[in-house]
Amino acid sequence: MERTVNGGKKSSMTIIVEGHQVALYFSDEPNAQIALKVKQALLGTYLAAGK
Repeated sequence: MERTVNGGKKSSMTIIVEGHQVALYFSDEPNAQIALKVKQALLGTYLAAGK
């Protein structure tokens, strides 16, 4: 996992997921709508895997 640090704060992160490069960007302020979408995506993936 590779992290990019800007101005002493972690504002972005690049990771490899199943062979695909994924960039994550972070905000200084929380966003409940995005958190809900991420939660739903993670739960959907978990349920689809049948575990």
